[in-house]
Formats: sequence, structure tokens, C-alpha cells
Amino acid sequence: MKTILVPVYSNFFARNFLYTRAREIITGHGGIRLVLLVPSAKLQYYQKEFSAPAVVIDVLPGLERGRVEDFFSLVETSSIHTVTARMIHFWRLMRHASWPRFLSHLPRFAFCRICWRLGKYGWWRRAIRRAYASLPSATFAPILEKYRPDLVFCPTMLYDEPRLLKEAGLRRIRTAGMILSWDNLYSKTFLRVLPDHLIVQTDHIRAQAQRLADYPARRVSVVGVPQYDRHFNRDGIEPRESFLKKLGGDPRKKLIVYAFSGKPGFEIEWDIVGLLADAIRRGKVDGEVQVLLRPYPRYDFPVHKLEAIRGRYGFLVSQSAAHPESGPAGWDFDPDAMALAANTLAHADAIVNVFSTFFIEGAIFDKPLIGVAFDGASPRSYWNSAVRFFDWDHLRELKPLEGIRIVKSEGEFIKALNASLRSPGQLREGRQRIVAQQCQFTDGRSGERLAAALLAALESV
Repeated sequence: MKTILVPVYSNFFARNFLYTRAREIITGHGGIRLVLLVPSAKLQYYQKEFSAPAVVIDVLPGLERGRVEDFFSLVETSSIHTVTARMIHFWRLMRHASWPRFLSHLPRFAFCRICWRLGKYGWWRRAIRRAYASLPSATFAPILEKYRPDLVFCPTMLYDEPRLLKEAGLRRIRTAGMILSWDNLYSKTFLRVLPDHLIVQTDHIRAQAQRLADYPARRVSVVGVPQYDRHFNRDGIEPRESFLKKLGGDPRKKLIVYAFSGKPGFEIEWDIVGLLADAIRRGKVDGEVQVLLRPYPRYDFPVHKLEAIRGRYGFLVSQSAAHPESGPAGWDFDPDAMALAANTLAHADAIVNVFSTFFIEGAIFDKPLIGVAFDGASPRSYWNSAVRFFDWDHLRELKPLEGIRIVKSEGEFIKALNASLRSPGQLREGRQRIVAQQCQFTDGRSGERLAAALLAALESV
């Protein structure tokens, strides 16, 4: 029996892999054992949800990162020579929270800017990889000895996965890595350790891996986006009436979905939510409408806050993820959470977003998309403003596709909302271009391609 060992650091892993055809194919292949290393707090949850004869679920080793790991992580992310990485350097210095300690942040800022300049050169990236590889490390030794895997699969290339890849390589264990999301090579990694095989979602990301991470194209498998298979297949879509009634909504009214994007825009987004509520109260939005607030899963709203939001704004709102454990990292995806997301997309009449993947997912469902690029009633400096988000590399690449109405003022926002509700077919070709660039495959079989890529890597052992 051959063994594939997978560390589960990301809360998105269940949605991106375990609930896709990839897991079904691999565990049903015969002669393959899948070993999942999960956080200790989620061990019981994963055992309950995913235990099977061909699946072993164990605890991730508790690792001390230490100064050396932190240093290499800082050098790596600072050396990514992209507009996004440069903007992150300035944002960390110029954001409101940094102002009281501005002078103390200057040395780190200067170091990051030097790394960014050097990161333009392949020799610099290779030097960092060689230096990191030369450091002794045996933190995963007990796990590797215990399971003796034939393939180590790192599904994010982030967190402590570089340490595991390095140790697996020293033991001549084959490795495969996968890029987690559309923005990661622009801001989170240049692949500090190069796996034997790299799996990416699109040719677009493969080109990034070649250009920004020196990864040879011949060793890259392009598989599509497995978690979007359920969108393309329209899995779990229920009638509009029953879906909206469960949320307390009115099926006769048009549905505006406001999808929160994450921490960098959180304060701004609440300003936009307030502006939207006021516009509806004043009759600026045409027709009868209702708003569903979609929290970003990592920053899901606690239960006690849901009623306060409903009372203040009169909007529909629901938690977007399962919460098997307490604490900020205790959320995860389950079938109910994935069905909620799919039905939210399927039944939306317009989607408002700042910078999340809801632009892509909304385009899959051919929904009018509105991108917020202004600050509501409280203008901010550029480094604290929503204006900067569409200057990030991955969002800037969406602009010429002309599938999103990018709004830069309250007036443009209301005009875009009304146009979206009145003429949902506008910008359809642009949305199709977004899907082609960011998904590539639309056949709902990306999970199968991911499984095939992993099986091919395993067979090369």
C-alpha cells in the first residue's frame, strides 16, 4: 500500500479537496492510504466527517516557529517582486494602526524594500532557497518515520509546509505542492522550497509560477479549481422561494448580496453597508430589494452579532461557515456552508464585493458584479482606502476583462446597482472572460484532474 501524507493547515482544505471528487477518487483507488495531519483542536471533527478505511487522521506536530523560520518567511514574502508585495510594505508602515509606532517600523520597512528590490533577480531567490535548505531541521521526523509516505502533498505551499517539503526532500520522499489561491504568488510565496510536482488551477497561475517562482513549466499540472466544480454542476441548488424563506427573506424581492472580503477592508465595508442601507431607505435603489450580508468565513459573525445586524440594517444575514470548535480558527466548511454559498450565488440579482473570490464565483453564475473602490462617508488616505485594492496585481488583471462595474463614489455605486438590477445581461461577455482566466475549466471535473495529477506524482515514485 502506498501512502500520501497531507498536512491540513488551511481551513479551506475541506472545501477545496475533501469535499471534492479528488478525495473520493484517491481513497477509492485501492492500494492507497491517505494520511491527514490536522490541528489537535479539530481532530474529533475531522475523524467524524472524513474517517474511512483508506483514511488515517492524526495530529499535526506542534512546532515552534522560532526566529530562523520567521526570518526566512519575512525574507521570502518581502522578496516577491510584484506591485501587491510593494503595496503591502507601504500599507504596513502607513496604516492607521502603525502611526503611533511609525519610527520603530522604519527599519523593518527599509529591510523589506531592499528584499523587494533584490527579489527581481532569480539569483537572489535561488540564494534564499539554498540558504534555507542548508539549515538543519527534523521537526517532522517522527511523523515521516511513523508513516513512511511515498508522496507528501502540501496543498497551500504556506504555513509550515516548506519545512515539511524540505525534510521530505532530504529523505528522498517525492513531493507535490499546490497553490492555494489566485493571489498567493503575488503576495505570499515564491516557493521557498520547490516541490517535485506543482499543481495549479490555471495556465495564468502556471505563468506566474514560472516568472515569479522559477518553477519549470514541464513539471506543472493545470487542473482547474476543484471547489468550483459544485458551482459549474449546480450542485445543491434549491428553489429560490425555499432558500429565501429559510433566511427570512421575500422571494418576490430582488436580492442584493454584499460579500465581505476580509480584514484589510473591514472598516471600510461597514461604511459601505451603512451607505447601502441608507440608500434603500431613501428610495434611491429602484424597485423592491433586500440585502443579504455574506461574512468572509475567516471573520464570520458570532451568533450574538447576527440579531444586532438584522435590527440595525434590516438586512438578511447568516453565518457563512461551520464552527466545530471555538476560537478564531475554529471555523471550517461543511455541506451546509457550501450549500449556503452556492444558493447565495445562484439566487443573487447583484453581488457587491471589495476584493474576494466572490468576483469569480459570481461570474460563474453570471451575476452582475459591483466592485467597491471608494470609502463611503469617511474618506481615507490611499494606504487605508478601498481605492488601493484594484491596484493589487490579481485585481488589476480583472479590470480589462470588463466584467465588473468598478465604482468610485456613492453616486456611481447607486447607478451601478440600479443598472445591474435592471439589465443583468450587461457585461456578460466580461464575466465569461473572468471565468476563462480564473477557472479555465468549466466542465465540473477539476477534482478529477487534481486526483489524476496526484496519482501521476505517486506513480512516478
